[in-house]
Amino acid sequence: MGTTLDSGSQPQEDGGARLLTFHLRKSWTRFGPRVGRTTLEALREECTTGISTDETSSVTFDTPNILVGTSRGVVPHLSRDHCNSADAIRWINVPFESFLEQSPPVPTLQKGPDPLHSFLGFDKRKHIVSLCLRDPMDTREMPPNGNTYVSALCMRGVRKITISDWREYVYELKPDVMFALNDTPFTPPPYSQKRVTKSIERSISWLADMLRPLKRSVLPCSPPSTPGRLSQHPLNVFVSMAGGTSIPAREAFAYSLSEEPYGPDLEAVKPIKRLDDGVVGYSFHVATLRGSVPKPLGPRRRNQPNGVFQQESPNMPLQDAGKLLEVPTPENGDVCTSPPLPSSIAESPVSPDIALLLQASLRHLPEEKLRLVTGVRSPLEMLKLIRDVGADIFDADLAIAAANVGVALDFMFPLSPDHGPSEEGKKKDMGHNLYDHVYAHQYGRLSDCLAGAAESQSQFPAPLPICPCIACSPCSPASHILHSRVDVQSHEGETDRNGNVMYGLPRSRGYLHHLLHTHEMSAHAMLVAHNLAVLDRFLSGVRDLLWGGDGNDIGEGEDRVTRFAVEVNRFEGVYDESMEVLCVAKKCWREVDLARGKGRLGREKEKQASIEAGGI
Repeated sequence: MGTTLDSGSQPQEDGGARLLTFHLRKSWTRFGPRVGRTTLEALREECTTGISTDETSSVTFDTPNILVGTSRGVVPHLSRDHCNSADAIRWINVPFESFLEQSPPVPTLQKGPDPLHSFLGFDKRKHIVSLCLRDPMDTREMPPNGNTYVSALCMRGVRKITISDWREYVYELKPDVMFALNDTPFTPPPYSQKRVTKSIERSISWLADMLRPLKRSVLPCSPPSTPGRLSQHPLNVFVSMAGGTSIPAREAFAYSLSEEPYGPDLEAVKPIKRLDDGVVGYSFHVATLRGSVPKPLGPRRRNQPNGVFQQESPNMPLQDAGKLLEVPTPENGDVCTSPPLPSSIAESPVSPDIALLLQASLRHLPEEKLRLVTGVRSPLEMLKLIRDVGADIFDADLAIAAANVGVALDFMFPLSPDHGPSEEGKKKDMGHNLYDHVYAHQYGRLSDCLAGAAESQSQFPAPLPICPCIACSPCSPASHILHSRVDVQSHEGETDRNGNVMYGLPRSRGYLHHLLHTHEMSAHAMLVAHNLAVLDRFLSGVRDLLWGGDGNDIGEGEDRVTRFAVEVNRFEGVYDESMEVLCVAKKCWREVDLARGKGRLGREKEKQASIEAGGI
């Protein structure tokens, strides 16, 4: 099932592994909304007394929650100090393909107990750092994968990363969480049954290879003794659920995870009895399931607007799974065999929606494992996946992409009683396009739903939650670098008599409008921090409603599920699901971005001529 044991994947000496546990605090149905708690804790190697936890380096957060993506290990527009001070950033994902232009990749040269944390500068007491090979939001067309390698994209072109290479990188960098390789086709659909079958077989084979034990175990003790830990492997492995848009194919992949291997396959993954026993969670990359054709391979920068906000409905049809048998697939060698797929894999005449696809993958798998979803298009889609699938973690690319085009997100959940559409028959935008000139002289805070820490709650009709971002609640650092004795006078009055930090007034929309039009980088930094805080507060409202922390006595069990479904419908009726504000902001961003540099004078003359010709 796997390749031969590679001698180069021996782990370095460290001070102990960090195991991810997930406790399902409240769940009503298999695919209904649920609340859990995720903990990453360091384990000490004490075999005589069992495994003890080191609470000083543990990271804990409640779910549903967010995962923040990076570009070359950097959260777009934010510094390390911003990341360490932001409460919304707890789980950080690093696509490793951006480091593959060098051989060996530069991060693998970092030594010490926590190579990835040390190289990227993240605080292991606050952040979970995960490692994946490919950026889950990059859906550009790519060369096909092989039986023993995956095509990855770096700044110098496409690289072929073998299974043993990925295994070696993981054991050298020691990420808190790693994503097993999967064979996702990035070529124009539809895909033949042979291609779908090959994708499932490769993904299963590559997962089994990653779960192979080392000659020398990372932990001398067995992980299952930790409460809430279902995985029997020292690595925290997430598996991407394969099968594309075919429900039978997804069920076949889930069956391959839960069945017990036999013969050489069983010996290769011992002491694991089933592949599912070696994973801590399931990931779903819905960006690859959309009905759009993969874009041609070309330059792409993550800190610029991407195609996730194209003008279309979030409920757009998925890739057509019908008539797959008529589409030929080039031969690409033989792969290891696995249980045959159902004959109905290519007979689905109608493409199911995303919720049904995710349910098909999870139907026969344990409920007590994390469910991670990337590529969501809107907050409403998050709510629907929580309601219909029970998703736990969402990527925050929505917030970062909105900040790229100058949009300050502004929404909340659940809605207050007086919340309604802005005009008769028109839904509210989920943010403010600060490139628009209507904001040039608006001096209010960025969000109508959240208040700044320095603002008095008495000025609002009802108390508003506090936005802790650097734009809404700016504050000075607790300590300052003094270059002379007179510098002390510059920092007087920034703390009260009790030593508490004094917050400043929120940054206004007009101020951010000015920064955006003058191409100031601080504008995007404040917008990213604000949008992440809004998204974090949005999911905090979901948890409070389901868990009972909202202060409303609405009963337990089905009463809270019913209330949640009602609030989702209210949210859908108030806010614009198509996120049209982002499409308009993207056009404004392009106009401002072009209004500088070489050729600006010629463009301005053409623009003025067109205005005069139109009689404006």
